[in-house]
Parts: sequence; structure tokens; C-alpha cells
Amino acid sequence: MAILSEDFKKLLLDSKLITSDQYTSAEKTAAHLSCSISEVLVGRGLIAESTLGNLLAKHLNVPYVDLRKTEIREDIILLIPEEMAIERRVIPFEKEGKNLFIAMEDPLDLETIEFVRKRTEMSVVPYLATPNGIKFALRYYKRPLKEAFARIIEEGIQKSTLTETNAEKLAQDVSVIKIVDTLIDYAVTEEASDIHIEALTDQVLIRYRIDGVLHDMITFAKALQPAIIARIKILSDLKLDETRLPQDGRIRFKTKSGERVSLRVSVLPTAEGEKVVLRILESTLQRFTLTELGFAPEDATIVKNNIHRPHGLILVTGPTGSGKTTTLYTVLGLLNTTEVNISTVEDPVENRITRVNQTQINPTINLNFAEGLRALLRQDPNIIMVGEIRDKETGGIAVNAAMTGHLVLSTLHTNDAAGAIPRLIDLGVEPFLISSTLNLLMAQRLVRIVCNDCKISVPISQTIKSEIKNMLVRQGYDEIAVRQSLPDHMNKGEGCNRCNYTGFKGRSGIYELLEVTDKIRNLIVTKAIASDILKAGLAQGMRTMLFDGVMKVRQGKTTIEEVLRVTNE
Repeated sequence: MAILSEDFKKLLLDSKLITSDQYTSAEKTAAHLSCSISEVLVGRGLIAESTLGNLLAKHLNVPYVDLRKTEIREDIILLIPEEMAIERRVIPFEKEGKNLFIAMEDPLDLETIEFVRKRTEMSVVPYLATPNGIKFALRYYKRPLKEAFARIIEEGIQKSTLTETNAEKLAQDVSVIKIVDTLIDYAVTEEASDIHIEALTDQVLIRYRIDGVLHDMITFAKALQPAIIARIKILSDLKLDETRLPQDGRIRFKTKSGERVSLRVSVLPTAEGEKVVLRILESTLQRFTLTELGFAPEDATIVKNNIHRPHGLILVTGPTGSGKTTTLYTVLGLLNTTEVNISTVEDPVENRITRVNQTQINPTINLNFAEGLRALLRQDPNIIMVGEIRDKETGGIAVNAAMTGHLVLSTLHTNDAAGAIPRLIDLGVEPFLISSTLNLLMAQRLVRIVCNDCKISVPISQTIKSEIKNMLVRQGYDEIAVRQSLPDHMNKGEGCNRCNYTGFKGRSGIYELLEVTDKIRNLIVTKAIASDILKAGLAQGMRTMLFDGVMKVRQGKTTIEEVLRVTNE
């Protein structure tokens, strides 16, 4: 960004958007994490990215453009080649007569402006855009997946590749390399969480999991299956000649736009050949804020109050794929300062977090959660994150660590927040220890967000409203209050090219937070059932996930059907 650090500090303080103490703290954390001060300020929710962009643009005397909210036509984006856009961080987004409007991370970069002017033979009007905005807009260069693969195949998969039996030679074919690279590159661009490569009877099916739902993307000739799998095995250091047993590995990958990701690889033998699933992991911590994750303001305040307590146990519950790890990583990002030592034991380490000591369990050498946690306690930690409490031993050590001056974060597989307490007792953790250490329980699910580009307002049927009302009343809510809360209309996506005609784009969490008060502690000691704990939680102002989902429907973020889909799991 074309602004000196002292000018940046003065600009922010003069705007009164943050205080001097907040800036100083962010400055120390930025140095600690080797990132920019603006990333810390935005990540902590102290300033919105768009607000910061407008402020900097005004200071530099240039206009600001939010590329996430800007539709760019194909004829305009192609005025600048993709390679140049990536290298110089510049995006053409509009033209008017002989004027070309370009978005830049550094709108004072005269060399790039002149370069664009000569190439396009147009007058250039520079705008400021944020790094995340530039990253988002680079997806406009992506052609449809089928078109991209048609070109690769047309450019020439060697005939010998389709009949070759040597796995190593298969993986070295240039077209096969391009196919695998393109599969991963497109998946990252589409913000997929997983790539499924499935062997069918007469073809190979590629599916992406986007926003929690699998989508068929493209099929290949069955003859290409051995070549694609061989290439993935080489990238992930797996045995090429082993086709009878499952294998697990990891790939580090750099996308065409320069983004670095890690992929967890699972290869499984099936009746039709080997199936591969690639889980896409960020190489570094994504700096979400609690608000961006979907926490209501009052719930975000509860979380912040509890994570800044010096000791105690905080549990996040929910099924696999409900976003528990992302929530814990976000909390670690908020806590990661120079004053504390943070250590984790995980299975697996999904994201690398700067200056956090992360250990991956390895059952083959008897390094399980309990052993890892026991070792962490000898590392002088302030904050400990345990990937999951699965047994009595891990639960006991975690509770004792929370009692002896550590803040302990972990996850548990239960359907709701109240159910976590009986679950811990079932595992063999003493109720009096749970009541003494447990500070906060969070249960969550992920709902898809209605696409902002094709949303329309539709009425909610009386049948569904009645069903929701009855469910909330059964949970313990007052019937009159429920009737007043239920909306009559909701947003729904019609489907467009921005959301791949699904009507949804992105996901948000729905949550229920149970603070452990004295009343809850008494219930824990007496081994109260989950429904009694839930009733006490509602009496002290807790919102269930279903109710939080209804509030998000009311705000226009998601649909009733989507809330019911995830809460009925």
C-alpha cells in the first residue's frame, strides 16, 4: 500500500475509528504474526475492510472500489492478461468511452498505470482496492471448467498415456499434470472444501464440495483414472504400486494466482478402482472475525469475555463439518499475542498458525490426545487447544489443566450445548471437576447464505411457520414470543452464474451459547439431564441454534429450509 506507517497511524487515529492503545496492541501483534497492521485491525473487528479502503483512498485522493460487489464483464477483464493482473495486482473493472477504470492495491504505481495505458491504448483511471478484493476479482479470469479441460485434452493427451502401465510415466505426462493442477486451482477459486475423484464403471467423476454440498463438475474417460491418481500419489509422497490398501498424504500447492494451500489426501480402494478425496486446507490461519463467522453481537461479546478469562474450559460442539475447528482457530487468532504461549494438539493440524506450537497426534507411535496434552503441560503454556475430547483420560487431563491456571479450548461431538455436560460425565469426568472448570459451551452448525446477486423475497408457508413454532415451544420458548419472532417472508436465491445456479453463496454459522453460571454449576454437580440444563440456559437468556437460525432468516441471510436441514441432522 502506498502509505508510510507513520502516516497510516496518524490517518487511523485522526479518524477516531480506533484508539492509540488499540493501534499499539495491533502493531505488536502484527510484528508477532509477521503480517500487516491492517490485517490485525480487520481481523479483530476493530475496523471493516471497506471502511479502511475508503479511508486510505480518500487519503491518497483516489476513488475506492469494492471488487466483491462489482460485476466485471468478460470483454473488460480480458483487456489485461491474467499473468499481468496477478503480477502487478491490477484488475480492469469498467470502461467508458476511451477511459478504462482499473483497481489496484497501489493506485500510485505510475509504472503499472503507464504499462496498462500503452497496452490498452486507453486513458487509465486508477481506483484503490483491498488485497482481498483483488484476490476475489481474479476469479473472473477462470473459464468454465469443461472448457478449460477440453483445451487441455485437445492440446494433447498422448495416446501412449492411455495405454501406459508404468505409474511413474503416467504421472509425468504434461497433460496429466495440467489436469491435476487445474482441478485443484479451480477448486480453490470456487472456495470448495473437498475434491472427490470417483471411479465409476465407464468414467471418472469429479465432484467439488461447495458450501457443504457436493456438486458434479466434470467427467473424464475411464482410461485417465490411473494417470490422475498416479500424479496425486507422487505429489503427496504415497506409494505408487500400492492399490489394495488405503493411503493418506498431504500436498502443498501454489495456485495460479499465487495463493498457497495445503491438501490432505485420502486414497481408498473401491470395486471400480481407487477413489481420492482431497481436503483443501489454508496454509495459514484465515483471520475471520467472530462477526464474519456468524455470531450475533451479543454472542460475540459473550465469547470474547470468556476467552479472555485466565483459566477454565471452553468447549465447541457439533457434528463433523460444522465449523468447530474454524471457530477454535478464530479464537486462537484473537488470543495470539506476544504475552502468551499457545500450544495445540490436533488430528490433523489443518491450518498453520504463526507463533502457535501445533502438534499432530500419531497413534502408530502412541502419541494420542492424552499423551500430547500431558506433554504440552510441561511446555509452560498459557492457552491449550485440544482437537477433541474422545475419552476419559483426555477429558480428565483437560479439566485438570483448566483447574491449574490454563485456558483450555476443545471440541466434543454432541448435538447441542447442554448435551455436552452429560457426555463429559459419561466419559468418566467427575461432575464436581466439570462444574469447577467449565466456563462456556458453544454448539454450532453451518447454513448456506442466500446469493446476494439473485435473491428475491418470498412468503413463508403457514405450514412451515407452524412447524418451526412447535419446535421452538418444545425447546422451552414462550409461544407468544415465538409467534412475534417468526418472519412472514424470507430471501431466496433464484440462481445465477455467481452462485453456480444454486441460489446460495458462502456459509455462516448458527450458534447456541451456554454460559456456565452458578445455577448451571449446581445442575452439573447433581448430574441433571440435558433438558433441565437447556431449560436453565433459556431462563438466563440463551438462544438455541434453531432460534438463531430463525433470526438469520429474519435478517435475510438464509432460508427456513436451510435452517431445518442442518438443525435436524
